[in-house]
Parts: sequence; C-alpha cells; structure tokens
Amino acid sequence: MRAALLLSCVSCVSLVLLACAASAPTEPPAAAAEPATPLPPADAGAAKPDAAPDAPGKPKNDCKLAPMTDVADVTPAFLVHAPPATAPRATTGGALSGQYTIDKATVYLPSGAAGLIDPRASSGTINGWAIFSGTDYRLRLTASFTIASVLGPQTQGVDTSSQGGFTVSGSALTLDHACDATIDDEADYTFTDDGGGRATLLIKTPTPYGDTYLELEAAKD
Repeated sequence: MRAALLLSCVSCVSLVLLACAASAPTEPPAAAAEPATPLPPADAGAAKPDAAPDAPGKPKNDCKLAPMTDVADVTPAFLVHAPPATAPRATTGGALSGQYTIDKATVYLPSGAAGLIDPRASSGTINGWAIFSGTDYRLRLTASFTIASVLGPQTQGVDTSSQGGFTVSGSALTLDHACDATIDDEADYTFTDDGGGRATLLIKTPTPYGDTYLELEAAKD
C-alpha cells in the first residue's frame, strides 16, 4: 500500500524491538581511506535549471501545516498483542469527512516481544489531527515513545505533516501524498467512521516478532 501515514510512529516501536534482540554490540566498521585528491561534485559545472512545479517526483509544496493550538496531548496505552483478549477492534469503514482530533491511542506491541519489553513501564504522548474534504486530506502528528526494554528505556519520536488525496475501499485507506515523499511500505491502514461523531484509524505493521498495531481514536468536529 502506498502511504506514509504515521508509519514512522509505528516503525519506532519496531526499531526498539530490534535493538532489544541484539545480544552484544558489534565492532564499528573500519573507516574507508580518503582518496588523495577529492572528487568534484557530480553536478560540478552543470547548469541547475529550476524544477517545474509539477515535475514527476517533486513535492508540490513543503507540507508546512499550521498547528492546531487547541489540540491536547494524549497519553497512549501500551499493551502486548494477545488476541482475542487483547487486540484492537475490527474496523468497518464508513465515510471520512470533516475534522478529526485524536483523543485516545493504544499501542499493541508484537506478541513475540513479550519477554523483551514491559508495556506497563512504557510511556509516551501523541498529538494529532486530520481533515478530510472530498478526496483531499491534511494531517499533522507528533509523538514521543519511551519503551521499557531489557536494554533499558528506548526513546523514539515522530513529527509528521502530510497532505494530498485519499481513497477508501471498504475499511482500507490509501493516501496519495502531494507534498511529502510517497513511499512503498508494508503497513496496512484501516478505519471506522460510523457517523456518530467518533472515528478510529488502525495502522498494522509487520515486525520480526509479529504485527504491531497503532490504534488512534478521534473525535469528529
């Protein structure tokens, strides 16, 4: 699925788990010898024409979205994924339209990492909002996680602004980024908006220890 929505937020958990699995530090690689004569830049002497506004692969804008000052930080819950007792709710789709503000979040860590991390001692904050209008979206998210692990506290953060177009198919959400880099990733994005003033976005990311889930619940203004 082509989308980068909050992927770095989920990936930070995966990086923590990979760090916990390391049994011992490795020796740093030897520094490569510098050439006797520095090589000139690849574009030395070449003209630098201005990129066309709509050139393929070029951002259409800088993705600098104004923050919403009235959006409060949310403290996520950390759990180890252990279905069916401990698992995110199934998403059902719906119609994405309007402004959404995150007011609850849950991180489901992979079941295979149960012996490497302590979800009860983990902590973090998330602050985010999204606006869906027609086929366009805007999104702003900041997050900071500290995962308690066998190697000690592992801290990761994310600061994301994104906007562009979106499509839905059932409960699946696909984003077509207009300003930030569009990448191919392995995350699955699903959602629920039943029209009752609440919505849920679920991000599922595979790791060597099983799937990680980030469940973001939001109030719809």
